[in-house]
Amino acid sequence: MLARYSQISITVLALSLACSQEPDFTSAERALLSQYAMPAAPADPTNKWADHPGAAQLGQQFFFDARFSGPLAIGSDGANGATGPRGASGTVSCASCHDPSKGGADVRSHGNTSLGSAWTGRNAPSVLNAAYSPWQFWDGRRDSLWAQALGPVESGAEHNFTRLEVAHLIQNVYKPQYQELFGAMPDMSDTNRFPLRGKPGDPAWDQMAPADQNAVNGVFAQFGKAIEAYERQLIDRDSPFDQYMAGDSTALPPAAIRGARLFVGRASCNECHTGPTFSDGKFHNTGVAQVGPAVPAVDQGRLNGVPQVLADPFNGDGAYSDATSTELSGLPSGAALEPLRGTFKTSRLRGVARTAPYMHTGTFATLRDVIVFYRDGGGTGGFVGTKDIAMQPLLLSDQDVDDLVAFLESLNGAPLPQALSIAPSLP
Repeated sequence: MLARYSQISITVLALSLACSQEPDFTSAERALLSQYAMPAAPADPTNKWADHPGAAQLGQQFFFDARFSGPLAIGSDGANGATGPRGASGTVSCASCHDPSKGGADVRSHGNTSLGSAWTGRNAPSVLNAAYSPWQFWDGRRDSLWAQALGPVESGAEHNFTRLEVAHLIQNVYKPQYQELFGAMPDMSDTNRFPLRGKPGDPAWDQMAPADQNAVNGVFAQFGKAIEAYERQLIDRDSPFDQYMAGDSTALPPAAIRGARLFVGRASCNECHTGPTFSDGKFHNTGVAQVGPAVPAVDQGRLNGVPQVLADPFNGDGAYSDATSTELSGLPSGAALEPLRGTFKTSRLRGVARTAPYMHTGTFATLRDVIVFYRDGGGTGGFVGTKDIAMQPLLLSDQDVDDLVAFLESLNGAPLPQALSIAPSLP
């Protein structure tokens, strides 16, 4: 009799444990979650050096070389995260705001936008997995990684440098490596023809002969193309979520499994966060207020980004592109631009737990803050344009929010190879 009761107790306990275990994804959920598998990065036909190992090696040197920067407008005398004293040159590199060893983002400028030579108007997004994005920057004002790399160099708030300075520095320091890859550099020894500093809009540049301007632009474009070749290797993959989807049932804690089900279920996060990097690559107005120490009062977002990418001489249809044609001709214009007012690119979520603060304003310090913002239906004021109709309050409990955070934390991939994530030897 005792044996019988003991067997009944064991059976009841087993059933109880079975009922308490977290269920796996349903077939429908698994089908939705399978879209997040990571394929190889898409090819970039605008850059024939995009996957060239030698270009990637040179691009890594460019990426970490702070000599490609001019004087700091804001320095360490009271500024958080400054790279040196005010007026110092040669202290800002691409890695300053996109540290590959720390999620590819700016880890210095907490609670604000990013700090280069001065405070920028937006928070720097991660460069990891940027090769999967059809548009670069929050407003999509560049259509390739190599064109994106050129913008910050000449921004007064970022590198505060010029394309003439880039070309002279390459000639003086990197000429052998450059010519081995890209062929002969122009002879820039005559500084009357090739001033030491200048960019479009500067008298020194504008007075140059068009042929000499074209020669410098060619060097500047190859500088960006080498950086893209390096950045294309910065892929965040093999996360606990990936391991779970590949069959490792121990890779995710129960909270993350519940969060994943919410992500493609009641929370509807997958309406915008789709594809291998958890971003649709499109632009949405979620009602983020333009509030913060260095945040501009008005930011038109993609409305201004479209004209800028069309006007960029380094775009995919430009003279320095290696492509025969791109999709730029399909971009809206005129009155069709109005729905883009105040819209910003959907953030990629792989590795997102490493890249605080969040949003283009750097407003939110934690992932929980972000999810609560979406749970409440987004912002209610302080932004331009019309908030996306999909931004509606969600019936999510505090436990649901915690579970979504756990899922997002499970999207951190394996560490990058050390050789890619630290500064290489520089000439």
